[in-house]
Amino acid sequence: MKLIFQNRDLEFNSTIRIRAVAKHVRMSSNKARRVAHLLRNSTYIQALAILTFMDYRACEPIFKVLVSAAENACSFMGIHKCYLAVFAAEVNEGPTLKRFRPRARGRGYPIQKSTCHISITLFYDTSLDFCNSTHDYITVR
Repeated sequence: MKLIFQNRDLEFNSTIRIRAVAKHVRMSSNKARRVAHLLRNSTYIQALAILTFMDYRACEPIFKVLVSAAENACSFMGIHKCYLAVFAAEVNEGPTLKRFRPRARGRGYPIQKSTCHISITLFYDTSLDFCNSTHDYITVR
């Protein structure tokens, strides 16, 4: 995983973005995009809940990239995870692994194994305090 800091020297009042990237993930980019599209414009806590309860194979690598970006923001910049939100979740195509499957009469059929690059950008916003805010929509039974 690769860590890219943008606007690292700015104050906390301005926009701080943290980006984590996982490259050469052995998965189709279309299948991973289907999951990553649901994370946009959600808080970090909401994105974790979405990925935890979805039953797709693409959720595991996207979950790892999301947690990695949040841990990097917490450890390197001292930002609490409750103030983070997903700014962008991108899935791009990676290189295709080309293999051959043996067939009858000595022939070979080509098999293309696709890979993708998963990139998640988080941003810091003090108005998102999800941990300490009052949740009127949650009822305790």
